[in-house]
Amino acid sequence: VELRCFAEHNVHRAGSMNRPGSSWLGDRRGIAALEFALIVPVLLLMLGGVADFGLLMVGKGQLANGLAQGVQYALLTGSSVVGTGSGTATVQSVVKSAAALSGVKPAVTVTVTGPACYCVSSAYPATLTAPPSAMTASHTCTGSCTSPAAAPGAFVIINASYAYQPLMPLYSKLANTTVSETVTVRLQ
Repeated sequence: VELRCFAEHNVHRAGSMNRPGSSWLGDRRGIAALEFALIVPVLLLMLGGVADFGLLMVGKGQLANGLAQGVQYALLTGSSVVGTGSGTATVQSVVKSAAALSGVKPAVTVTVTGPACYCVSSAYPATLTAPPSAMTASHTCTGSCTSPAAAPGAFVIINASYAYQPLMPLYSKLANTTVSETVTVRLQ
């Protein structure tokens, strides 16, 4: 019986060997390697995109840390932070150096607007509106605002941004790679 099964099996194999291409159609070896080769590029693109997004968010946090240092300096300096003088340059340098210490490698662009007089609106989120009066030479605001703010305040707006360089070139086509943060500070 064993000899008969062996002979039938070999006759069947010999018949299939004569048909061209039939031997490799039934062979399933290597299918896993082929599937792996097809899936790996897609997985690597997804992993690279996730890594780029994570690094972008880390950079945004580092930029926010640098901006927080500039805000602290503006708060401590108070009304002597002026729009065109050395106070503005100092706020810019504080933000740039603090962002660099936090780990931001590219050049950070910092703009400081103000100080200027604004009234805070009661809408959510609160917005700044220009009061009917202007800032005096001593950097104090005159005039009055509508409720909830009784008097206008002196505000400085600090904006910082830098260009993130993604790991995956495709990421720059899919998302904005400019990281920016803006803070409005009321001076004391």
